[in-house]
Parts: sequence; C-alpha cells; structure tokens
Amino acid sequence: MARNIAWKDLFTLPRYQKQRQYLDNTLRLVYNPGLFSSALLSIAAPSSGFFTAVHPLDSEPYPLLIGQFYHSSASLSARLVFLAPMEMSFQSGSGKLLSLLTAQAGERGAVQVLAEIPQNILEEDVLYQAGFRVYAEQQIWKLPRRLSSGMGKKAWIPITRGDGDQIVSLYQRIVPGAVQRVEPPPTFPKVKGMICWYEGRVVGFAETRLGPNGILVDIFLEPELSDMEEYLAALFYHLPYRNTRDVYLRIRSYQERITSALVRAGADPGPEQKAVVKRLAVHYNAKQTFNYQAFEKQPDITTPISNTEIKN
Repeated sequence: MARNIAWKDLFTLPRYQKQRQYLDNTLRLVYNPGLFSSALLSIAAPSSGFFTAVHPLDSEPYPLLIGQFYHSSASLSARLVFLAPMEMSFQSGSGKLLSLLTAQAGERGAVQVLAEIPQNILEEDVLYQAGFRVYAEQQIWKLPRRLSSGMGKKAWIPITRGDGDQIVSLYQRIVPGAVQRVEPPPTFPKVKGMICWYEGRVVGFAETRLGPNGILVDIFLEPELSDMEEYLAALFYHLPYRNTRDVYLRIRSYQERITSALVRAGADPGPEQKAVVKRLAVHYNAKQTFNYQAFEKQPDITTPISNTEIKN
C-alpha cells in the first residue's frame, strides 16, 4: 500500500542515490537537491513544497518504490521530481504510488502535475498508465563556453514590469495553443530573465533559472530572425554567473531554427524528452447552506402526471 514517507524509511535512502530517474530538469540541472535532504524536508517541513511517498516491496536491494513531487504554493502546477528505483515499471505498486502522489498534489492546490521524461525508458509506460499525456517534445542543450568569446552585439537586458504585455504577445505568437493550455504565458513578476529588442519591438525573451548547480534557460525568439547564433551568443554573453556554472537551454520541437543554430554553434545535445501532464480534479472545501424560498410552495414533485388535467 502506497503511503507517505516515514522517519524509518530514511535509513534505506542511501542505496537509491544512483537509482533516481529525474523527471524535473529544473531541480536536476539547477539545484540538484540531495535525496536524503529533500525526503527529510517532506517529513519535517511540509511547507517546503516537497512531498515524498513510498510503496513497500518484498524485495532486495530496493525494499521501497519511491516517488517525489514539488509544488510551490504560488503555482497551479506540481512537478514530479523523481521516481526510484529505475526500471520501476516492473513493479506492480508503481501505479498506486503515482496515484497517491497525484492525489496529494491536488490536495495541496495543484490543478495539474507535470513531468519531463527521457524518451524510450520504461517509466514512460508507467506515467501513461497513470493518466499522463504528452503535450510537447523537447531536448536539453548544454552551451559551450566559447559562445561568450567577443559576442555582445545584440542587446539583452533584464526583464522589467513594463515588458509584460510584449512578452505575452511574443509567447502567444510562438508557442502552440496546446502547449499554452498547460503552460500559460509567463507574467511579471513571476518571470525572471532577459529580453531582446530590435527596431522598437521585442524579438526574444529568455526565462532563466539560476542556482548553485547550473543555469537553465527557456528561450523564445521570433522564428524569422536571421543570425540566430548571434542572438544565442549575445544572450550567453549577458548571462550572470556564466563563467562559474554550466548553462543549459530547454528547446521544444517547434523551435527548429534555434536547434539548427545550436548545432552550428557546437552545443552539446542531451537526450530527447517528452513533456507530459496529468490534469487533476479541483477540490472545493466550502460548506454553506442556502434557502431557496422560491421552492417552498412548489407542488409535490411525486404527484403522478396522470392526475394532471390538460385543457385545450
């Protein structure tokens, strides 16, 4: 039976350290939280946003199936962080584990749960059977350090409050509607990153996530722009901490021209992935009684219709 992680389960976690299948690129590449520390937060500090569940097994060396999600109270989406051990699709309890995780996400206010799955791994089938559906295909690219060499010709500047409408307009033009229904346009002040102007209009923006382990960038550029490599190099040039952290770009399949520019620039491609979503039921806890006076003098609805006389 799937259940919340307990104190006694912490002693088994070290054996899973290299057996996690990450499903959240932001946490993996930017923060890389430790398995023990994030599970401990699930127990000791539920307000941290981490929730960890387990499903006991009668097997060794992995006596538990483990899953974790992260949900910020400011977000309508929860994100699956990892499943462990790898190749958990062979275990009959994986569906029950995911059911508990998604149910808990809904109880905490999420309306959907997101995950990023490397293609052609066994966890794909586990998530599909649990109700997750693909809404985008993507790939993570690692930028080479030489991109910053002498490149600053395009002006990327930090996003400010006044850029909100321009960002939303660009996002709506570039991103397919099916993706926007899962990932609505970013809004200020939630969105952090850089914006690029050309001849009085916004032609690109980059949402950046900076952490101790790396920098992950979601970049959006007008498809008809020329010199894509120059825009990429200029963005890299203006990024803070680029010399001390690895920089990654998350590129979706509908951004083909950016992908081609990254190939020409010598960026290192990561595994192809699928972005998946599971919609959750919305819970309402309101308890209120209403008096409908208009119904108080209505006839008995059980009166047989055969007793009603109709006159023409």
